[in-house]
This record gives sequence, structure tokens and C-alpha cells, in this order.
Amino acid sequence: MRTTGTTAQPVRLWTRDLGSCLHGTLATALIHDGHDPVTVLGAPWEFRRHPGAWSSEEYFFFSEPDSLAKRLALFHPFESTWHRSGGDGLDDLREALAAGVLPIAAVDNFYLPFRPAFHDVHAAHLLVVYRITDTEAYVSDAQPPAFQGAIPIADFLASWGSLNPPDDADVFFSASPSGRRWLQTRMAGPAPEPDLDWVGHVIRENVARYRQESTAQTQTGVAGLRHYLDQLCALAPGTDAASEALSELYVISWNIQAQTGLHAEFLRTQSTTWRIRELAEAAAGVDAVAHGWTGVRMTGAHARVWERHRPDELRRHSTELVRRLEVALDQLELAADALSRRT
Repeated sequence: MRTTGTTAQPVRLWTRDLGSCLHGTLATALIHDGHDPVTVLGAPWEFRRHPGAWSSEEYFFFSEPDSLAKRLALFHPFESTWHRSGGDGLDDLREALAAGVLPIAAVDNFYLPFRPAFHDVHAAHLLVVYRITDTEAYVSDAQPPAFQGAIPIADFLASWGSLNPPDDADVFFSASPSGRRWLQTRMAGPAPEPDLDWVGHVIRENVARYRQESTAQTQTGVAGLRHYLDQLCALAPGTDAASEALSELYVISWNIQAQTGLHAEFLRTQSTTWRIRELAEAAAGVDAVAHGWTGVRMTGAHARVWERHRPDELRRHSTELVRRLEVALDQLELAADALSRRT
């Protein structure tokens, strides 16, 4: 039996309650290469939306072509490239493994025996491949219910090559073909030293992005978020435009929420390292923003799936989210000032 790659042993399962398969798989790749995912993926924090630029995948995060990892790791030289394999594609994955790379495959949950959606619901997802034999693919999927181990090659290929057709059981993550796509990541240079100067720089850069003016082309920061939420609250219930916009809200906000929660964890870790009270307070403020996204996302999802469109409820959650964001930004500025006093 042929086995391939230096990563024959199981890899690290990594996930967070607010996270999706995107952060989980990238974290696994980072850990495999000796990097801390909380530092790399948790340092950046931002809101960016380009109207109409989204796709129905659990792992969607707005970025320019082939700059996904760069956008998710703004303060590190972390890079990623999407590949699309021809044929069954297995040799491409074998070559990546032989080179010490953990390929991240775009798959459809419908064909994965360990997912609750198996032969029930189509949905776009990511997982890590860490070994391939003639008959089995060894995959790592930290999203609950966590799984790591072998599945039949036939099931993996069906999932990896799925057309992922539209599915009323999951209107958010179906209708997005897997297409034998896979993501390759690498750290393209030395990682910065997370000292006090660097942490202060990170905080001030994040705050500056949230304070900047938004544009019509790409909505950014507090102004962009406020404008976007105003647009959502003004939707006419029951229209095709409302359904499309609410689907987009649920998809794009998952990884925005995930990044926010991870940034709070980054700040908590730094507050413990440096014993700076203002960092801990900023972490709590950012964490409140992360959980503030839940009300907005779930209200939009309920309106989309069950046609329970309540603009008043969406407005209430949206107003609270922006309020928490503004409080957190003030706390971050105080934390940056406290760091400056320590350097």
C-alpha cells in the first residue's frame, strides 16, 4: 500500500466556539509549521465588505485574489494560494505532503462520513489532509464534532469534487462547487517578535483601520459597518433582495465574528504576558463585540430561513453592536497608551 508525505501522524485539532473551518484549518497549518495561531490570526481586527463580493461558503472572508492568508494575518508574512487540481487530484496533494505542506481541501459535507450532514445536507467546508494511501485519505476536521482519521478515498473524492448543488436545508453554504480546490499556505519570512512595541503597533493599526473613512466600493471600519447595518435594517421584508442580503449577512459575518473573538483572545494572552490591566479591559471590550455579532447574525438568519423579518429587532442588535464597537475602540486606545508608557 502506498503512503505519501512526511505528515503521516495526526496533526493538531484547533478550533474556537465562534470560529469556522477557515480559522481552524489555517491554525492547524500554522501549528504544523511552528507558529502560534492566536498571535498570527488574532492580531488583526477589522471590518471590510465589498458589496456583492461574497460566495456561499463557510470559509468566505473578503480578500483580494490569492491574498486570503495575507488578509487574515496582516502583521505576519503568511501567504496562501488556491489550487485547482485536474483528474482526481490526489497526486497534487501527495506532492504537497511530500514537501511538508498540509493541503487544505474545499469539500462538501454531504459526502463526509463523519459529518452530521452525511448524505443529508450539502454545504461548503474546509478540512486538512495529512496522509493519503491507495484506499484512504486521512483528514483532520476540528469543527464539532471533531474528527481526525481515515475515510475511504471514494468518499473524499466525492466530497472534494462535489458540485455542491443548491440545498434548501442549507441555503447559506450550498450552491458552491468544491471543484477539486485546495489551499496551500506558508510563512514567507521571519515572524515578528511579539514585544511591547509590536503589540502597541498592532493595536494602533487596528484602531486606525476602524476609524478611517469608508468608501462606496469597500465598506470599512465603524462608518462602513454602520452604513451596512442601516442598509440591512431598511430591507423590504419578503423580497428577493432581502433574501440575498440576509444570506450574505450570515455568510460574511461568521468569519468577521470569528476574527473578533480571536482578537479578544490575543489581547487576553498579551495582558497575561505583560500584566497590563488596560489590555485585559480591552480584551473584554472586544469580546463583547464578538458576541454582539451573534444577535445580528441570528436575527438575519431567522428572517432568511423562516421569513421572520423583524427590522426593529435587527435595528436593536445592530445599534448595540456598534455601541460595543465604539467602546472597545476607546479601550484599545487606552491600552495602546499604557503600552507606550511601559516601553
